[in-house]
Amino acid sequence: MRLTLDGVCLSYEGSAGERVRALDDVSLALSGGVTGLMGRTGSGKTTLLEVMAGATPADSGRVRPEGPGEVGLVFQQPERQFFEPTVERETTFGLCVRGVPAPEARERAARALALMGLSLDELAGRSPLSLSGGQQRRVAIASVLALRPTLLLLDEPTAGLDPRARRACLRAVRSAADAGATVVMASHDANALAEVADRLVVLEEGRVTLDGAARELLADAPLMRAHGLEPACAARAACALRRAGVSVPGSPLTADELAGAIMAGRGRP
Repeated sequence: MRLTLDGVCLSYEGSAGERVRALDDVSLALSGGVTGLMGRTGSGKTTLLEVMAGATPADSGRVRPEGPGEVGLVFQQPERQFFEPTVERETTFGLCVRGVPAPEARERAARALALMGLSLDELAGRSPLSLSGGQQRRVAIASVLALRPTLLLLDEPTAGLDPRARRACLRAVRSAADAGATVVMASHDANALAEVADRLVVLEEGRVTLDGAARELLADAPLMRAHGLEPACAARAACALRRAGVSVPGSPLTADELAGAIMAGRGRP
């Protein structure tokens, strides 16, 4: 699915009755891959995802999805939206209401849960609300992944997850994109986006202020800080090592890449 936004604007009424601009002339064309969406709190990331999903109408401008398929939106706290009594019914609900036969729905739910590091056989009869916080979040994400959306929109999906669950979540995000989905992932976590994003879009006060290759932008620690964002840990460490006189070639974004760059730079002036 291709999604095009042309001059999208949206405002809302503030606490003092004033009009607050949430999105200001946003124009983007999205087709395939993983687009990371970053910005300070209140910059418009969540609002933009809701507009992309069609859940919130824009005041002006155009939102044009092109191509068949499902749109999947994972909210910032998806675990608060459980309404079925068991994990099996929660993860198969969306498929069943679309007419997917029960055996196929269960199989697709099981695969989605496995991507998130969970077992449907172990959790099928349990209430989603009886699970740990991290498990609840993964079940909620799996219920959207089971639909196999061609446009997948995620709002801080790794928040609150332990390292193992976080890795599973990022693998699932990358897997969806590799299978052909257009994925947009809003996150404050530059380290997570460094692992999965192909493109990075930065919002400030509802406007797009950066848009480019994720590796190039995320590796530029001074640029990220200039936009009020915390760079990826590996990028920060590379900058610090270079200031200390250590040769760190390239633009490492992950711990493994940083270690490899340090080894490659040994003996260099």
